[in-house]
Amino acid sequence: MTRASRLRRHVAAFRDLPLFSTEQARADGISGHDLALLVRQRLIWRAAQGWYSCRPDATEDERHILRTVANLRLLGDGAAACRVSAALLHGLPVARCDLSTVEIATVGVSHGRTRRGVRVSEFAAKGVECVDVHVPLVDATVRVVDPVTAIVGTAMSNNPMAGLVAADHALRLEVCTTEDLSRAVASRTGSRGIAAARRALEHVEGRHESPGETLTAAILRNGPWEFDPQVRARARGHNYRVDFALREYKIAIEFDGEVKYTGPEVMARQLARDADLRAEGWIVLHFVWADLTEDSIILDQIRAAVDEVRAAA
Repeated sequence: MTRASRLRRHVAAFRDLPLFSTEQARADGISGHDLALLVRQRLIWRAAQGWYSCRPDATEDERHILRTVANLRLLGDGAAACRVSAALLHGLPVARCDLSTVEIATVGVSHGRTRRGVRVSEFAAKGVECVDVHVPLVDATVRVVDPVTAIVGTAMSNNPMAGLVAADHALRLEVCTTEDLSRAVASRTGSRGIAAARRALEHVEGRHESPGETLTAAILRNGPWEFDPQVRARARGHNYRVDFALREYKIAIEFDGEVKYTGPEVMARQLARDADLRAEGWIVLHFVWADLTEDSIILDQIRAAVDEVRAAA
């Protein structure tokens, strides 16, 4: 058996382990030199010092989760995932977020330090609760700061909108309340990034059902029109619900995620729904992820629809 085929056989043995250590590899006859070769061949990738993954096809979110778990195992007791890393481990979605840096909080660190894509810092606030969270990706339990602390930390240190996306999801699932978020923000008064985080989290809305809806609402707030989320509309004897509505102008706004409408039957129902709404005088506008890159893409179409309604009045 050639060395290459032997290494591939070893990798196959670890296929069911999203993470494995150098110790586990050595026990299976894989040396440090072999691991380096497998990394170069892109059969495995390095998640942390002494930790590797056989999941080269992992998504960006999954890679961040695997790197976070690996670094928590490396740092041992007293360490907990925080900020965006904690948000992902809690199962909260984030968007427009830099996932290149794993965020870890621990005790006994006088100042934060970042090395090889890992930032280790002191627990940012007194009274922060840590919880044990089961991570299905690795079928293991890790230590994580509580969801509210994770959300506020994400909004402060990474991207305020990423924190708002996570907050909307947490509120919808009743993981936390607006009061919980307000108290957490107030406890960080004077901290770097808290002003932008406060401005973003003032708009938390549990009725938003996806990150795309949260980001769409942020754009709508930059327009001059009043709008409501998750509005029920009756048309041709059917009860429908639209993502957003400008009630004054009977304009329905829908955010279509990548998997919202899949398959011909689902698409046919959506087209019939739009036809019913239009028959009752609604203007229906659909937007996708690409439309969220510039506010003007959405606002200009809404402005044109408003002008159409006014002209017909």
